[in-house]
Amino acid sequence: MPKFQEDAVLLEQEEVAERTHRLRLRCQRIAAVARAGQFLMLQVRSGSEPLLKRPFSFHRILPREGCIEILYRVSGQGTWWLSQGRPGTRLNAVGPLGNGFDLPDRGQRVVALVAGGIGIAPFDQLITDLMAAPPSGGHDVHLFYGARTAVEMVPVHPYERLGVTVHLSTDDGSRGDEGVVTRLFELTTAADRLCPGLLYGCGPLTMQARLAAWALAAGIPAQLSLEALMACGIGACLGCALPTPHPDDPSGDNYLHVCKDGPIFPAGSIAWHRLQRHPISPRIFRFD
Repeated sequence: MPKFQEDAVLLEQEEVAERTHRLRLRCQRIAAVARAGQFLMLQVRSGSEPLLKRPFSFHRILPREGCIEILYRVSGQGTWWLSQGRPGTRLNAVGPLGNGFDLPDRGQRVVALVAGGIGIAPFDQLITDLMAAPPSGGHDVHLFYGARTAVEMVPVHPYERLGVTVHLSTDDGSRGDEGVVTRLFELTTAADRLCPGLLYGCGPLTMQARLAAWALAAGIPAQLSLEALMACGIGACLGCALPTPHPDDPSGDNYLHVCKDGPIFPAGSIAWHRLQRHPISPRIFRFD
C-alpha cells in the first residue's frame, strides 16, 4: 500500500469528552487509501519543535472529502500542543502506516469489539465498515466500551443509531457496569451465551492480554490493535518492539514491531506472559 507525506490542514477540532479531542484534517492522498486500524504519524504543531511526530490511529476516514479524523486524549506536552491547534494550521503527516482490520467473512455475523479508554478511537471507522458490509443489513455488532469514569467517555449514541448493541462499564461505576471492561465482556458472553465469530480489541496491553487469553481458550479469532512507544512509524527506530513466541525455541527471544508488523495482531502472536511488567500505560500508541 502506498504511503504519503503531505502537509495536512487542520479543519476543526472539538473536545468530545474530558481531555479527549476529535480533530479533522484535510490530507487527500492519505485519506484516499487509508483503512480502519491503520495510523499516521502527525506533527503536533507547526514549526521545528518538537522534532518527532506522534502516532494516531484513524478515527474516521472520509475519502470523498479528502479528510481524516483522529481521536486523542491530552496526556502530555505533545498532545497539549496539538489541542491548541487552530483551523488553517498545517501539520506534516505521514501515512497510512501499518496494517488494518480485516472484516469478518460471511460465517462471522456476530462480532464483538472491546475498547478500553481511548482504545475506542479506531472503532468508529471499523463500525461504519462493519455495518455496511455483507451480509445484508450489516453484522450483529456488540461494542463493549470501558473507561475510568463517565466524563471520560465519548458519546455512543451514534453507534446505537447504526444498530450497534452497546455495553458500558466504568471503573468507578459512574456509568454502566462497575469494573473493567473485560469483566463486563466475560460476564456478558457467559450469561447471555453471546458467542462472537470474531473479536476486535483496542486498549491497554493488560486488557489485550486478557482478551487474547479469552479468545485462545474459546477458539475465537481475534484482531487486537496494540499500543507501543513509537518514534518513527516505519520500523527504523525499533522502539515499539513486543515479544513474540520464537518459532523454533519457546524460551528464545523474538520480537515483532508494532509499527511495521502491526498494529493489528492475532491473539497468539504475542508472548503476553513477558509483558506483565511492561511500562506502557493505557493509551493508544503512547508518546506524550
